[in-house]
Amino acid sequence: VGVMQGAFDFYRDLPGRPKHPERMFFALFPDGETAILAERCGQLFRSQHSLPGQPLLTERLHISLQMVGDYKRLRGKFLFAARQAAQAIVMRPFEVTLSGISTFDETRPDWHPLVLLAEGHALRDLQRRLGVAMNGIGLHSADDFTPHMTLSYGPNTIRPREIEPIRFVVREFCLVHNERWLGRLGTYHLLERWPLMASANFTG
Repeated sequence: VGVMQGAFDFYRDLPGRPKHPERMFFALFPDGETAILAERCGQLFRSQHSLPGQPLLTERLHISLQMVGDYKRLRGKFLFAARQAAQAIVMRPFEVTLSGISTFDETRPDWHPLVLLAEGHALRDLQRRLGVAMNGIGLHSADDFTPHMTLSYGPNTIRPREIEPIRFVVREFCLVHNERWLGRLGTYHLLERWPLMASANFTG
């Protein structure tokens, strides 16, 4: 049995234009070298285990933090609220470790995400802080959080297993707009970045 994705089921879209095609979420993106290492890890694993799958483009690899919402039309008030929540976050850069590989269970048999599992107390703290800030201004946050980086989608499921750790430093987080009807995974637009400050008073 794979890991349940739950509240972070970002990509389970039916064919055609969804009812709420405008999606906005917070995420962090690895540096280019880390993204290439993660992509190669996924390629090697699929090859070694004969797993079919639709890989994500290297530049789209990310760790999801909080879902802001799905909308029929993305309005300025939602974007303003998301920015207000992000501006409340004060943290210093921190390290994340990608230490395992697994799949998440889905209702569609051909659409199981193959993911790298991420570890880090500060990563969970960033997700929690964003959630608190979102709730404080009327947005809904996700309490359930399995830190991960999605590599591809396919029909197979696997049990979690360890990989050679991939480590990288997080120096910013981002707000992303996904136009979900443009291709199966939609089209990403990076709306804004917020740097993590080395001088922040954070001890996590």
